[in-house]
Amino acid sequence: MNLEKSTYLPVDALRRKLAGCHMTTSPFTPDFSLDELLTEVAACRIIKENDRRQIYYLETPGNGYFLKFSTLARPKDQWRHFILPFRKWSEWHNLHRLLHAGIAAANPVLKGENKTSRPRHFLLLTEQIPGLPLKIYTAGDMRRMGEYAAWLHSQGVYHTDLHPNNIIMTPEGKIKLIDVQQLFLLPWLPRRLRVYNLGKIYFNLRFRSDCLHSPQEFIAGYNTKPQPSIRLTQLETAALRHQQKKYSSRSKRCCRNSSEFMVVKNAGWKGYKRKSFDWKITDLWQALEKGQPLKGSHVISYKAVCIKTHLRRLFHENRCLTSWKMSRALEVRGITVPRALGYFVIDDVSCFVSELLDDRLHLNTYLSSISDERTKRRALKKFALWLRKFYDTHVWQRDFKSDNILCQNGEYFMVDLDGVKIRRLSEQQKTVNLAQLNASVSNAVTVKDRLRFYHYLTAGQKPPRQQRRAVYRKVWDISRNKTTSNYDLDIDTLWKHGR
Repeated sequence: MNLEKSTYLPVDALRRKLAGCHMTTSPFTPDFSLDELLTEVAACRIIKENDRRQIYYLETPGNGYFLKFSTLARPKDQWRHFILPFRKWSEWHNLHRLLHAGIAAANPVLKGENKTSRPRHFLLLTEQIPGLPLKIYTAGDMRRMGEYAAWLHSQGVYHTDLHPNNIIMTPEGKIKLIDVQQLFLLPWLPRRLRVYNLGKIYFNLRFRSDCLHSPQEFIAGYNTKPQPSIRLTQLETAALRHQQKKYSSRSKRCCRNSSEFMVVKNAGWKGYKRKSFDWKITDLWQALEKGQPLKGSHVISYKAVCIKTHLRRLFHENRCLTSWKMSRALEVRGITVPRALGYFVIDDVSCFVSELLDDRLHLNTYLSSISDERTKRRALKKFALWLRKFYDTHVWQRDFKSDNILCQNGEYFMVDLDGVKIRRLSEQQKTVNLAQLNASVSNAVTVKDRLRFYHYLTAGQKPPRQQRRAVYRKVWDISRNKTTSNYDLDIDTLWKHGR
């Protein structure tokens, strides 16, 4: 946890917050006293804070402590803990089970609960482990991570959120686990569970860190234990499953109450919005009445906000709702879009509200205005890498023309999101997108620029020379005629016939 970005809380305020809680000490620390600890606390820092949980770091002359304070504020949390009461103390029990099994972990100190407060809350106090999170810099670090994962599996430990930040390396070189709420101790781990768990570890290493240079070292370290070996291809498949699960989970948060979004159910309108967006129904009505048209009458601007409207009809797709969902889906995939602010239904009209980009330019206008050769080359390379991210994350824009791409300060933003689909892309669909782009930009973007863009886009893929030449010819023809209807866009067919 990053202590540098934390804020301070007076100890007296924390003492008042904990008043009324019934405390239970751990068998490992039977003589511990919370009052004595608060008396010795030199500083109390807030590490994490939201509606459901606050994490405090208590600094004392002898050692530090982490206090997790949870509040059952949401009705679904209250029902969840009522039906499954063991979830409340799962981390507390897991820490004791690990220590009894001889597996190094954070030392539990105290737990507490206030049953009379509304909403109810509970807490967990653990001792700080001296050391730093495990760093993965070299192939040797990767191998050590694999060996540690194999040892945990041999002990029957299934940690669903195992990644380097949850592994602390002490100054003596000993490894200890933290954040073990989602941990299970099983008599044995079948191969399917081991592969799935390793996929989560590999996903955290590969997609959340820039230090993974030798994935073979990770799997080689894991396979040193006397158990059925795991292949790297199995690991990559499992990691992709975790990636898609992460994308899906984070995308759906825009349509439910969460730390960033909220559901709107008021008289006269309903929908979803960001918690930081403070518009009311009167503001929306005023925007619809006084907004300036941007793209026909269905896209308007008002006070640095862009509003897309759609008249709801039976058996018609709700384009505004699709834009709201796709905006979030692209955001979690790292694809830049104007920041979505809300989706609302008022009477029979649905509205998608997003930020209005200042000094924005359409892609064609932006590229055509660049006269310096080096500047244009950098812009084309950046655009090619931006488009490659679409293909890597299986995002397809059915109407991929320059009018649907905005540029601001050298950054690219996708708009008109109701035409976006998330699906596996064929080579023909990718080529159709390239043809749409080529046909929608002016001759100020020269053929040399277009071929250079294609070179940047395919960097690292190394398509055959005949295939590249066939695409180049199509790029040339489309650039001159500004149409794609008369051309066969199947890239495999172009290569086979050598046209």
